[in-house]
Amino acid sequence: MASSRALNIIASFCLLSSFVLLGTSTRQLNQQQDLVSFACNNTIYVEVCMSSLRSYPLSKTADLRGLASIALNLSIAHGKETKYHIHDLKSKSVSESRCLNECKEEYGDAVENLEDSVHALRIRFYDEVNTLVSAAMTDSDTCDDCFTEIDQVRENPLTERNEYFHKLCSNFLSITKLLF
Repeated sequence: MASSRALNIIASFCLLSSFVLLGTSTRQLNQQQDLVSFACNNTIYVEVCMSSLRSYPLSKTADLRGLASIALNLSIAHGKETKYHIHDLKSKSVSESRCLNECKEEYGDAVENLEDSVHALRIRFYDEVNTLVSAAMTDSDTCDDCFTEIDQVRENPLTERNEYFHKLCSNFLSITKLLF
């Protein structure tokens, strides 16, 4: 009888422990989802933030600094992809060719600024991060300006890419401000 009671107590303890562990795991998962939501709800482009961060597997376990780093890496990757995309575009006119060359150079500068901000983020030089990322955003705006200045081109082939780059960078800056 005593051994039966002891077994019941042990079984109850094990069952209770399982529920506690399950509850803790669920709470941690919800807290992590809430961290991404919290970070993204402090940005201007919430949906872009949510979709880009949640598509990155490491965001599931990242803290706020980790989410900022992921957002920066996503901006860098998109900048590099845009630079390669520009290289693959065929120009239809001399003026468009000039703009594509300018954009390729601007995105080279933008990516370099973002890569420099990786170190600044790591050592918590947030003013430098802000300056470098703002410069990268200006670089993509300069790319847009070239196409706006020429009348012959009706549509900038980089508009969507430039806008998305701007949104990624803006989201990164907003998340970084949460670290202060």
